[in-house]
Amino acid sequence: MVRLAPLLVLSLLSLFTVAVAPVCQAQEARERYGVEIVLEGQSWDERSLGAVFDALGRLPPHVVRGLGSRSEGRLYISCNTEARTLSGRSVFPNGANFYWNGEGRNEIVLYPGQGTLTVLHELGHAYQFRLTPGGRYAWVLFEAEMRDFMNATGWTLLSTDAEVAAAVDHTGLRFAYAGPQVWEVMSHADPLEDYANSFALFFYDPERLRSLSPVRYEWMLRHVAVEAR
Repeated sequence: MVRLAPLLVLSLLSLFTVAVAPVCQAQEARERYGVEIVLEGQSWDERSLGAVFDALGRLPPHVVRGLGSRSEGRLYISCNTEARTLSGRSVFPNGANFYWNGEGRNEIVLYPGQGTLTVLHELGHAYQFRLTPGGRYAWVLFEAEMRDFMNATGWTLLSTDAEVAAAVDHTGLRFAYAGPQVWEVMSHADPLEDYANSFALFFYDPERLRSLSPVRYEWMLRHVAVEAR
């Protein structure tokens, strides 16, 4: 029988624990939340994995069940520096955090080292597009919920319905905003990002959102936090 030195045994156990931990976390995410954490070929770190679990754990069950376009199945979450989807496509030229449903599945792609608020923002997009067909992000603007959010917070859609129907996403559409500046970054000309920011802060620090924008806090409280009946 070969006897291993105690320090070597501890080192091997440590390596085994590090290797197994993400696999166990992926299984837990699948069983508890119905979300697939993609490990193969990814660049997960402890902070990002922890942030995903923290973010999912802050959401009510009905919100978790609603993550992602219904037509595209369950939600997959990956993490890499190339903004690479599961198909291998790099959606953006540089690393980024984004929600994507343009290839027949719901995906969130994270850049390594992200925190809970960033993950919640992308989960907000996944929830926002739950009734929108895959690959047709602009069509969320036809939905009563999104239009109600815009009306409550000061947004006006200037593009025509025909322009919305023809658009893949909202980036080429025109909006006007008549409300106060709430966010230091993002959302200055984009109601979809405003929604995701509001969603993220509501579940991360609701009192902070109430302080920044009572209107957004109340809207999230009435339309997202409570399951519709």
